[in-house]
Amino acid sequence: MPRLRKLQYKAHDKERKCESDKAERGDERSPFERDRSRIIHSAAFRRLQGKTQVFTTGEGDFYRTRLTHSLEVAQIAKGLALRLGANPELVETVALIHDIGHPPFGHAGEDELKKLMKDLGGFEANAQNVRILTKLESKSLGYAGLNLTRAVLDGQLKYKVPYTKDTRKFVYAEDMDVVDWASDAARRWIPELPMNAKSFECEIMDWADDIAYAIHDLEDSIHANYIGRSTFLTEGDRRTKDAIDDVQEDYKSEGINIRAIAEELFNIIQRLNPSFQALTSATNFHEQKAHRKQLTSGLIGRYIKAATRLERNVACNNPISYRYVYSVQIPTNYRVEVDLIKKLVWKFVIESPQVRTLEEKGRHIVRCLFDKYMNGDKGEQLLPTDWRELLQGDDAENDKARVICDYISGMTDDYAQRTYAKLFLPNQGSIYEVL
Repeated sequence: MPRLRKLQYKAHDKERKCESDKAERGDERSPFERDRSRIIHSAAFRRLQGKTQVFTTGEGDFYRTRLTHSLEVAQIAKGLALRLGANPELVETVALIHDIGHPPFGHAGEDELKKLMKDLGGFEANAQNVRILTKLESKSLGYAGLNLTRAVLDGQLKYKVPYTKDTRKFVYAEDMDVVDWASDAARRWIPELPMNAKSFECEIMDWADDIAYAIHDLEDSIHANYIGRSTFLTEGDRRTKDAIDDVQEDYKSEGINIRAIAEELFNIIQRLNPSFQALTSATNFHEQKAHRKQLTSGLIGRYIKAATRLERNVACNNPISYRYVYSVQIPTNYRVEVDLIKKLVWKFVIESPQVRTLEEKGRHIVRCLFDKYMNGDKGEQLLPTDWRELLQGDDAENDKARVICDYISGMTDDYAQRTYAKLFLPNQGSIYEVL
């Protein structure tokens, strides 16, 4: 596919809510490159190195963390941007922040905070992204948050509806002003677009995330010996059959033969990774590692090349932004393949007793910490000084819950475990230990 004409980015896309810092005047970097620097130097981004992706952070130094996952999403997203004509620095920055709001202990930690916050304003990792980027991170005395450009903030807005108890994916009600400002181009210039429409850059990031999530979790699962040759036989393991059936159910309205797509995908996987075919003494560890990387590289390339740019059926007469003129088109069979890989990882890894046990421990830690700070006798006094300051002068229950949720969701796995030990376990903690 020939490289498409690059999108034009206008002043509206590069605008910030607050005036830029004086120190940045004359900076040779583009606004999107400056945003990338702000993200990389932020505390919330650094903390991703200690947060679980699939395998907990203490299981070994091979497995992905939220940080390495985010870096890999950014790399894939940049390749997609070059292919589809979007700005690579913008898309890379959007990808770097796409998981910045995730709590400790992976899916389990997020699910537990969702339950705890259901009646207190809700919790959702993507909604937490917005809160971190616009309120919780600090860069200047002149404003809260990182004061990112409109295009970057809008690029990570996968969901644009306010929280209700019946809404699965949302933005916190108090942050809807950010949505209004960031996606101004969509509603003011193309009012017929649905409220939840994603910008072109957001769609690129979303597909890059799907690719990285599926392929790299697959690689980690193969390395950990959770997934092997029998996984990729349609008549093999029962869990493989269940995964195919689940994806078939997801696509039942489209009348697609998921089993046929699965057979084609499994043939590709077996071809890319010959170690699955002959795990004999003649196959040494170097060959197995090389085959595993050949598998991941081959699949990533396959799904990047599947993406094409589609022009939306909207008026396009000198718009204030082109970020909603185009969308990303992915053929259904490729989406099915990626969904199937994710489902296989879920069946073979996430639902395994070993991972479930560790997830339950994470849920327990999050639940106990929240209850202690929220409902314990003067529990908020156990918070670090900087977090207690946020509660001064306002006794509203929802505000207290939100501050406690912010504190816990920002923890790394290790910090959460150490805090839990200090609060609940005998002979743990010290007056000299700062939390």
